[in-house]
Amino acid sequence: MNFYRLPDNCLSLLDNFKTAYYNWMYIVEFRLKGRERVMKKGIALIAMLLAAVMMMSGCNLIGYDAELDGNQVVAKVNDTEITKAEWLAYRDYLASYYQQYAMQYFGSAMQLTEDDIKAYGESALEQMIESTVLGDKIKELGFDPLPEEDQAGVEAEADQMLDLYKMMIRFQNYPDLETVEEEAERLKAEATAGEAAAVEATAGEAVESEATAGEAANDTTPKATVTNAELDEMLLKDLEAIGYTREYLIDSKASEVQAQKVREYAVKDVVVTDEQIKAEFDAIAAQQKESYDESPNGYVAAEQRGTVNYYAPEGYRGVKNLLVKFSDEKQSEIDALNTEIRTAQNTLDDANKQLADLKAQDVSKYDEDALNSYNEQVASLEATVAEQEPAIAEKQTKLDEVMAAAYEEILPIAEEALAKAQEGTNFDELIEAYGKDQGMNSEPNKTRGYLVREGLSVYEPSFQEAAMALANVGDVSGLVKTGYGYHILQYAGDIPAGVVEMTDEIKTALHDQLLAQAQDAAFEAALTQWVSEATVETYPKVMK
Repeated sequence: MNFYRLPDNCLSLLDNFKTAYYNWMYIVEFRLKGRERVMKKGIALIAMLLAAVMMMSGCNLIGYDAELDGNQVVAKVNDTEITKAEWLAYRDYLASYYQQYAMQYFGSAMQLTEDDIKAYGESALEQMIESTVLGDKIKELGFDPLPEEDQAGVEAEADQMLDLYKMMIRFQNYPDLETVEEEAERLKAEATAGEAAAVEATAGEAVESEATAGEAANDTTPKATVTNAELDEMLLKDLEAIGYTREYLIDSKASEVQAQKVREYAVKDVVVTDEQIKAEFDAIAAQQKESYDESPNGYVAAEQRGTVNYYAPEGYRGVKNLLVKFSDEKQSEIDALNTEIRTAQNTLDDANKQLADLKAQDVSKYDEDALNSYNEQVASLEATVAEQEPAIAEKQTKLDEVMAAAYEEILPIAEEALAKAQEGTNFDELIEAYGKDQGMNSEPNKTRGYLVREGLSVYEPSFQEAAMALANVGDVSGLVKTGYGYHILQYAGDIPAGVVEMTDEIKTALHDQLLAQAQDAAFEAALTQWVSEATVETYPKVMK
């Protein structure tokens, strides 16, 4: 609900009427005691008179006082009160955060409905209650204030962050500012360098060096007016203006440490057993088997998304890739032309689609104006088609020319690498010497090669066809053209089908994953328990 109070002029006026009212009521009660009907009339009369006088005096009975409204309590958690102002601020923060999230990741503004605002309000209050309970638990466990050794670490880290922020704000606000001390150091270094150069000068150059030094001396007059200390003070004031003080950084870091300590307390007994790890491994492998046996292409797609595969379907091989890339200059030209062609093609496709839709219309019943408008649209779209088709052809011709030149430029290097591969030179060494494919520098690709099987569409067709044309493990392809340059491929080996061996690396990864999940669940359960044990009162009417 909204909190209203009478403005000061109304309060004074009301005090006068209140005195008159009680005097009048005393008389009525004395003279007409027991006559309720008369009493009600008297009260109604006072109310009418009061309202009339208020209106005549210009007094507004519904003056809003934001401070008093904000000081109302929306919830009480143990001995801590959460005010309406605090709650509204956090509710609005949540709404703003998710609006920005929607804009950043979905490119659209999220229009808030009343239901949305209500939901954010409920979520805000729930989180504030949990935060208050957590704060009480931190005090109960002796983490507020922090032990001296923790506090010392907090302050040291806060000072490091403050120095970093000062450096950032200096770069932003005073990029060209030089302090007196910095200027002195610079001039000293320049003078030393000048002396060294003069010593190395020949006798014939000495006079010229002295003249040059004389000219330079005119430029060595100190100009800086701000000391290091004064600059530091300026930076601290700038940071303070945006809320970044040393005290703020200490408090923020201390809160992080306290929250971590109370979390560690809540999850201290959580363990993950070998049986749980094995069960998780088997469950994931069974799920992947069902999925990949039905759709084998999902295996390579999952790996490209960063998923660890515990099961491999039939038919996959590993293919190592030695890429001799186009020069950066040629690649930039190629990328630009491809972008232009895609843009023009999209314009052409859109125009053709609109033309098809228009020509499918029945225009027999159009009046003259409608028919004219229709014909203008058709003519405009046909003009777009007529313009884009030759433009695309022209750009494609240009692209073909640039590609041909790019291939010709790198052909000698590619042929040299191919000759060595065909002679039996270690393929991994050739990749290191000639290859420019960054994907081959990291595992598992470095050892195993890229995953390839029949029917994949994740690679360029020429790459896919050449990779599957290799008949035997160890075979090397000829030069394969793609949009990146020349490739030389080696059949590195077949990928064994079935469930993989659970290595120590897999076991460790699963252990850490399960432990994190179990700790999250344990902490949430503990927090829920602490909230249930707290004394929590909420006042929904204040939140209207």
